Amino acid sequence: MASIKDVAELAGVSRATVSRVLNETGQIKETTRERVHKAMKKLNYRPNPLARSLATSSSNTVGLVVTSYRGSFFSELMAEVQEAMDQQEKFLLVSRGKRSRESEQLAIQRLKDMRCDGLILHARNLYDEELIELAGEATPFIILDRQVVGLEDRCVAFEHAEAGKLAVNHLIAHGHRKIACLAGPRERLTAQLRFRGYEQALREHHIELDESLVAEADYDRTGGYHAMAEILAKHPDITAVYSCSEEMCVGAFDLFRERSMTVPGDISMVSFDSVSICTMLRPAVTTVHFPIKEMAAQASEALSGLMNHQPLPTLETFKPELRPRESVRTLK
Repeated sequence: MASIKDVAELAGVSRATVSRVLNETGQIKETTRERVHKAMKKLNYRPNPLARSLATSSSNTVGLVVTSYRGSFFSELMAEVQEAMDQQEKFLLVSRGKRSRESEQLAIQRLKDMRCDGLILHARNLYDEELIELAGEATPFIILDRQVVGLEDRCVAFEHAEAGKLAVNHLIAHGHRKIACLAGPRERLTAQLRFRGYEQALREHHIELDESLVAEADYDRTGGYHAMAEILAKHPDITAVYSCSEEMCVGAFDLFRERSMTVPGDISMVSFDSVSICTMLRPAVTTVHFPIKEMAAQASEALSGLMNHQPLPTLETFKPELRPRESVRTLK
């Protein structure tokens, strides 16, 4: 395996000159730079990224904290950030925060220990105060899908409550009043906000909230199946369902097929949707779209600016978009 010494000897320069060419530091004549690159190519020399990071005080890596590696939502999130980092020729390190504050703390510390140049945090359980304290440290970061008072310039957020309200208002506008809710775990802020939208829509239309029409699940397919079964066992006469995630919506559809229930003939459905799952169901499901791909792209761009000491742009709070399809029946 060729070394930096071999490159220097073939190019007829010092090892320090080769290092300056690799790290793009100092003044180097273009002819010298070309000789070094030709020597590297001839010897098939690949620079050691660890040595390079020590020389430049940059690891050339970006860290991403996610709750889970599973599910279409996190796949879309990680893929978008990876694409952005590829364009910037940076390595992406992903650490799983799981579902607790302690796990998120550990995930962030691991990435800091790896000397990441910057972080994107999809952290659901850390206290606001902890994130504010983290902002006082040297490693720049952007917060994804969360609004923290005092760190608004670092937050790429989404109006979850407004999205939930939009979904339930759509069902009410089509004559539905007994509307079930497949809710996320209500210890999570986003789940609280999505449920708040459900409450607000009912209240504004003078429909009493019935907690027995609500069942919690962990945003996954199996949870959606069991939550839907729980609600139907108590209320077989419901006419519509608001699902707080696309994975839970799929689980509900599994149950409907088992019971030969049709959508929207027997029951109408509106769901959150961050990818294209709801368009693949039959019938295609009306959704409020959660634009995680666009949000991840903006977070990546903003972090790049921070790492390059550029002024932060005004970050967007993304608005929900209703996408009507074939899953809602109008009641007479």
